[in-house]
Amino acid sequence: MLDGARWWNQAFEAAGYRNAFRVEVLPEDAHPLDARYNVINWVHRSTRGWSTGASITDPRTGEIIKGVVTLGSLRVRQDYLLAEGLLSPYKDGTETPPELAAWALARIRQLSAHEVGHTLGLAHNYYNSKEGRISVMDYPHPLVTLKPDDSLDYSEVYAVGIGAWDRAAIAYGYQDFPPDTEEETALASILDEAWKHDIRFLTNQDSDTTPHADQWANGTDTAAELTRMMEVRRVALARFGEQAIKQGRPLATMEEVLVPLYLHHRYQVEATASTLGGLHYVYAMRGDGRKPTQWVPASEQRAALEALVATMRPAELRVPDAVLESLPPRPMGYGPHRELFPRHTGSAFDAVTPAVVAADITISNVLDAARAARLVQQHALDPSLPGLGEVMDALIEGTFHAQVSTPYEAQIKWAVERVLVDRLMSLAGEARMPHVRALATARLEQLAETEPRQSGTSATDDEEEDHAAQAMLAADIRRFLQRPVAPVDAPATPSIPPGAPIGDPGLDWLRRGEPACGWD
Repeated sequence: MLDGARWWNQAFEAAGYRNAFRVEVLPEDAHPLDARYNVINWVHRSTRGWSTGASITDPRTGEIIKGVVTLGSLRVRQDYLLAEGLLSPYKDGTETPPELAAWALARIRQLSAHEVGHTLGLAHNYYNSKEGRISVMDYPHPLVTLKPDDSLDYSEVYAVGIGAWDRAAIAYGYQDFPPDTEEETALASILDEAWKHDIRFLTNQDSDTTPHADQWANGTDTAAELTRMMEVRRVALARFGEQAIKQGRPLATMEEVLVPLYLHHRYQVEATASTLGGLHYVYAMRGDGRKPTQWVPASEQRAALEALVATMRPAELRVPDAVLESLPPRPMGYGPHRELFPRHTGSAFDAVTPAVVAADITISNVLDAARAARLVQQHALDPSLPGLGEVMDALIEGTFHAQVSTPYEAQIKWAVERVLVDRLMSLAGEARMPHVRALATARLEQLAETEPRQSGTSATDDEEEDHAAQAMLAADIRRFLQRPVAPVDAPATPSIPPGAPIGDPGLDWLRRGEPACGWD
């Protein structure tokens, strides 16, 4: 915690101040509410909670009087779970692998720097720079890559030190200039120099509209990064098992570790979906000569769509058989809680619902109503760009015509089809843009007209179930089309286990981009 907060001295030294930014343990006789002290409060939690960075300011001048940071201890547990799931590190079950603590502490350093940055007046910066990780004010996703032998490389799991944007922001906000300096010109030169190196600023409100701004994501090519992360997930899932928990723990508690591994790609899905109907833009100013906005090229959008559809293949969504065979019902004292997957199977682990949850992350992001409207408009303005119809057709093709190799994968396929139909009904009934509702309705009408496969008298159980599932979907679609303003009557999709704080990615304040208080 101290190390991470002290990173900011790097930025102040770069601005010309020597050892001016200090972080020390609070004197024993000092009170944390004393206005003379900026304070980092370490809070022990057994449940999720946000870490925050805020400032007390003079309303007359805007001067920051006191910085107040709250850091929650559960962040350590969250990163432990991430590492346990990816690494399955307990070979004999009795060891305490040092890499787990190193991983978690690297994140705490970054978190400490992040929240202190808010007290200095800085907002989130989610810009995906060609220079890599340019700011501790980003929301960082652990960087884990595959080596040639399929072992995992986590040597750079989190960044170390302050970022290039952070140095530029401190120089812009805090630097003193000699008396004869033209301050406006000097300040502009700081930003111009940063711009030359692709050191730029995009924040909360931008993450849905441009692939240049993403939370919990790495890299600049969203589709390529999603494909890469799916491969990491695939390899880690294939070897996941009891080595993910310590000796003497109930095997059922493997599920706590399984959840973040199974959903390893969830935030990269959000990032990749932002490419569809996305814009490359800057906060252009009159006279700066920069191009304000342009649609993301068609090739990038179609690559993103292909990568997103690939995440819903039944073979990707199935839980490995070895894991299913190792997860018994939870014993007394280890009851269900929100960090687990929802289930329809009582106390037994539900093998299909994880697939429903993961598929819905993809489908709901792709069929976001605002994104759908942008797809309609971009295709009208430039027919070479994909439209909403093309995107919906790709989703339908990827679900209703997905290849399956086992009855289990067939169950997953039917469940994902249900998710897609429910999301199409929601779009057809609730989207504010009439053209979006019209296109979604047209796709539902096509699906309702598709004849279920006739099983006949010699049908196998799988064929009979397939026929029944298709018939029910068609019947539900027809009922919806007769009363299209009530899609809420459709069965609710199982809820997604929490992710960010690592919290709920759907929080309204995140969508609005409110910077009043930094949360992580």
